[in-house]
Amino acid sequence: MTNRILLNNYSNDLDSLVPAIEAVIFASEEPVSLKKLTDLFKVKKDDVLKVIESIKLEFNEKSNHGIYLSVNDNGISFKTKPEYFDAISGSLEIKPIKFTGPQLETLSIIAYKQPVTKNEIDAVRGFDSSGTIKFLLEKNLIKVAGRKEIVGRPLIYKTGDYFLEVFNLKNLNDLPSVKEMDDLANKSALEALNGSDRDLKTKETDEEPALFE
Repeated sequence: MTNRILLNNYSNDLDSLVPAIEAVIFASEEPVSLKKLTDLFKVKKDDVLKVIESIKLEFNEKSNHGIYLSVNDNGISFKTKPEYFDAISGSLEIKPIKFTGPQLETLSIIAYKQPVTKNEIDAVRGFDSSGTIKFLLEKNLIKVAGRKEIVGRPLIYKTGDYFLEVFNLKNLNDLPSVKEMDDLANKSALEALNGSDRDLKTKETDEEPALFE
């Protein structure tokens, strides 16, 4: 990638670094990494961290903004505050997104027991999880993380980076209790799949897709 020449020398003008970083985060379609910001603006990591804290103070602590700054291991991004979902859904005609019980149960098992195989998930649930695993994979909430070195070498699953985004977690150490997962899922509905106009409820199936072994 060609290096662009910045118009400002942000290392000598940290006051201008705050709105510049705000603009980059806002314009990015994906969460922005700390490294990308330090490389882009050619400033120290500590300076970027100070700016991030300043932006969080402005958008997260004050009530006069409809967005907040999300910071986790997946990167830094602006998100819509859940309390304004009704306004956004009315404006953009977005249907509320809800996880079904089987989807949330399967996601919880993967989150707390990862890496885990489909058979291990089924053993906990007592049901075939093919449909829900397929759904979670399609929504990038989980990912295939290789194969377990046992007979048959079954696929193993872990939560993906998007899982942190959906549940607004800094990292997996911040996982809530299983009881709290349902509330978090409902509050994170807009962030999970913002812009979808489909009913995402799926049914359990005994028919196993080719992906699963």
